[in-house]
Amino acid sequence: MSPDPLAALSIRGIEKRFGSIVAVAGVSVDIKLGEICGLTGPNGSGKSTLFDCCTGLQKPSTGRVYAQGLDITGWDMHRIVREARVIRSFQKAVVFRALSVEENLVLCGQMIAFQGMASTFGVGPASRHRVRRLREQAGHLLELVGLSHMRHATAGQISFGQQKLLQFASMLMPEPQVILLDEPMAGVNPILIDRMMENINRANQEQGITFVVVEHNLDAMKALCHRLLVLSRGELIADGTPDAVVRDPAVVEAYLAG
Repeated sequence: MSPDPLAALSIRGIEKRFGSIVAVAGVSVDIKLGEICGLTGPNGSGKSTLFDCCTGLQKPSTGRVYAQGLDITGWDMHRIVREARVIRSFQKAVVFRALSVEENLVLCGQMIAFQGMASTFGVGPASRHRVRRLREQAGHLLELVGLSHMRHATAGQISFGQQKLLQFASMLMPEPQVILLDEPMAGVNPILIDRMMENINRANQEQGITFVVVEHNLDAMKALCHRLLVLSRGELIADGTPDAVVRDPAVVEAYLAG
């Protein structure tokens, strides 16, 4: 099957095997530009593995992944971020704990925008100008996610939920077109869940970023997502509006069986 060149992501026949275990079983789906698409399913259904295959962490056993028609199958993660503008988060917040909140964003911007140690950590007027620009961008993003008052705090000292907000802001530094979020609301209190949902909506509406969100909180998914996909045992078993999908008998059975 050929990709849809207008889709943010076209996933075609993705299968991932680990020996005799089939983690993802021939999934094909198009993620539309500008949509917020949820991806859910019982534990072990293949959600994170599918993310891995789309973002360079795992190479699919068979199938292809396209970003707006560009075949990115098997690319490494850094190349996917730089050239396809597709980036992902992980279930555990990944931050540089010894650096300040602001420095986390500046370093993220440096590492993604400038390849190699010399360009990333170079000195001189050009480097100072670049860092100044990145600090301005970081300040705007910290305001967006509600962390501007903590810009000088050490990232390792802020709460887990705040680290997730910091990780979200870090992913906005390279100005991506597609963001894949792996359980952004897990282990987060209700106030920060609302903040995360607000951040996703703002980035989607103001910057046109396409989101694919893995999440088990179905109430949040119904409120946030335009569309909901469900995996079970590696297979795509439902695709539609959140209200329709959660009532689908196949989805109810999959969750009961899980």
